[in-house]
Amino acid sequence: MITDQDRGILDQFSREIRKRFSSAKIWAFGSRSRGTAEWDSDFDICVVLDFVDRETDRWIRGVAWEVGFENERLITTIVLDSEEFERGPMSESTLVGNILQEGVAA
Repeated sequence: MITDQDRGILDQFSREIRKRFSSAKIWAFGSRSRGTAEWDSDFDICVVLDFVDRETDRWIRGVAWEVGFENERLITTIVLDSEEFERGPMSESTLVGNILQEGVAA
């Protein structure tokens, strides 16, 4: 189970993303969402938007860096468009399956 501190970081990150993309779907996944993280574990977050381009991806990574730096976490992001996440080849991947199964929605 995600810790209260990590939940707060996920919420902070999500607030920043939704200022620009109100319909973003956001999940934490991996060891931090399971509550099995070590002190130096990264914080994996998946962001799904209607449309993703290079500028958007770069902006989201910038938000991840800022929020992570402020909270002493390395936030790594996976940014996908909804078509890719829901119906594209990625939708059949174990990564997306794990995000949907064990992810913590923001």
